[in-house]
Amino acid sequence: MDPVSILALCAAREAVAHAGLETPLEDVPTGVVLGVGYGATTTHLATHATLAGKGPGRLSPFTIPASMPNAAACNLSLSLGSRGPSWTVSTACASGLDAMGQGMWLVRNGVVDRVLVGGSEAIVDDMGLGGMAAAKALARAEEGDPEVLRPFDLARKGTAVGEGAGIFVLEAEEVAEKRNAPVRGRLAGYGASADAHHITAPDPSGSGAESSMKNALQDGQLLPGEIVAIYAHGTGTPLNDKMEGEAVLRVFGENPPLVTSTKGQYGHAMGASGPLHAALALRGLEQGVVPATHPCPDPDPDCGIVPVLGGPASCSGGSAMVNAFGFGGHNASLILSRD
Repeated sequence: MDPVSILALCAAREAVAHAGLETPLEDVPTGVVLGVGYGATTTHLATHATLAGKGPGRLSPFTIPASMPNAAACNLSLSLGSRGPSWTVSTACASGLDAMGQGMWLVRNGVVDRVLVGGSEAIVDDMGLGGMAAAKALARAEEGDPEVLRPFDLARKGTAVGEGAGIFVLEAEEVAEKRNAPVRGRLAGYGASADAHHITAPDPSGSGAESSMKNALQDGQLLPGEIVAIYAHGTGTPLNDKMEGEAVLRVFGENPPLVTSTKGQYGHAMGASGPLHAALALRGLEQGVVPATHPCPDPDPDCGIVPVLGGPASCSGGSAMVNAFGFGGHNASLILSRD
C-alpha cells in the first residue's frame, strides 16, 4: 500500500476501536467515503524511477492497486469488512470535508446506517513539495525562523505542506442509541460550492466561500448566531486568508464567532486538512475551548477578522463550522454540534 492508504487505514482502525465496534463491520450496512486530494505520490515516484532505471518489465504487480485513486477507500473496505458503497472524493483540499458531507447524505437518505468518512494525504515528497513550490504556493523559511505558515498574519507568504489522516464513524442516530455508542458529536450541516474562477487562485471576492458557509447553515437549519467557532481553512497564503476573512464577515456580520486556523502547527494536509480540523472542532466543543492561531504575531487588518491569539479561548454551547477550500475553486463547509 502507498502511505496515503496506510495513514487512512491506521486512522480508520483507531476510529472503529474508539466507536466500540468490532470488525468485520457486518452488524449494519456500512459504507466508506474517503477524501484524497492528490493521491499516491510515493508509489508514482517509485514507479517512474523503476521505469527509468530498469524498464516496464520490472514494475511491481502492485503498481496499479497501490496507486489508483480509490486505493485508500477500497483498503478500508477490505480491511474492515464494510460492504456498503465505497467511494473516493477528490476535490483538492476540500476532499475530506466533501467526503464527510456526502457520507452524511448516505446515512440521511437511508442508503446505509453507518459510514466511515474523512480524508487522507501523504505528499511530503519531491513531487508534492516540488509541485506546490512551482505553483508558488509555498512559503520559504527565513534563516533561524522555521515558522513559515502564518495564518491571517500580515507577513504571511504561503503555506507549508503537511500530511496525515482523519477518519470518523458516522452513524444514524437510532443505530448509535441502540448500541449505546460513545457519541462524540453530531454532523449538523454541510454545504459546498465552486468558484468557477481559476485553477489555483480563489475568487478574491470570496463569493464561493460565502456560498458554502450559507449552504451549510441552511442545510443544518441553523442561524449564524448559533455558530460559536469557525475552524478556518487559513492556509497562510495571501489571497486565501483575505478572501476567507471577508466572506466570514459577510455571513456572520461584524461580530463573528471565534475564528482559528491550526495549520501553522502541523502544516496543510491537503485532502485531510478538513477532517483534522473537524477532529479539533469536536474536541474543542467537548472541552469548551477554541485553540489559538499560531504563529500569527501581527494579524493582517485586511483580512477583516482577528483570529484567536496567544492561547485557547473559552466557548460554550452552540456549534462549530469547519471550512476547506481547494485548488480548482472547490469549497466545502461542515457544521458540527455536541447535542
